Amino acid sequence: MSRVVDKPYFTHSAYSAFTTGIQVKCPKCHGAGVVTADDDNAYFRCLSCGHRMTQDRTVYRYDVHNQCKNCGRYYRVDIEDEAKQHYSVLHVTCPYCGATMPGAVHKTAEAFSYGAEIQGGKDPWFGLELWFLTSFQGKPVWALNREHLAYLIGYLSAGLREKPPGRAKMTQADHLPVFMKTAKNRERIVKLLKKLQEK
Repeated sequence: MSRVVDKPYFTHSAYSAFTTGIQVKCPKCHGAGVVTADDDNAYFRCLSCGHRMTQDRTVYRYDVHNQCKNCGRYYRVDIEDEAKQHYSVLHVTCPYCGATMPGAVHKTAEAFSYGAEIQGGKDPWFGLELWFLTSFQGKPVWALNREHLAYLIGYLSAGLREKPPGRAKMTQADHLPVFMKTAKNRERIVKLLKKLQEK
């Protein structure tokens, strides 16, 4: 009986972009590309056509803060509309008295976007479709890269799955949806994953 020892929780997650990269489909040629990241930016590079993109990982806050010329109170109005964030001055309404007046738009770096998780089979920074993506009974089944794909195949096809030694409570398998770990589905999902390996 084959046995596998599970990996630590963050081994294969969106954080993989920092180390091994996330394999995605190029928006231009639909060939294989890779998304990587460092502290400041996320990067996309197509391995087929050479297309490149860079995305700033800093999250900015846009607001107008001013003293109301009508009631004299200080206020701050957040600008959520991305189209309006590029103006240098906007007319905003005082939240206290309702008077409308112009104010300078301030841009402040607030935090880093960690692009926490993969949503809908797309990478968290550019929204590009993952290269290793298929579906099982209408649910997405995906791998971040070849290393993650090999882990999934090994883990799901093993007869015995163990937690790693030590005190780690969460493991990589805790990321997996229940339908993937269910005994009756595992064999069919492994077949789908092996097909993805041929890409």
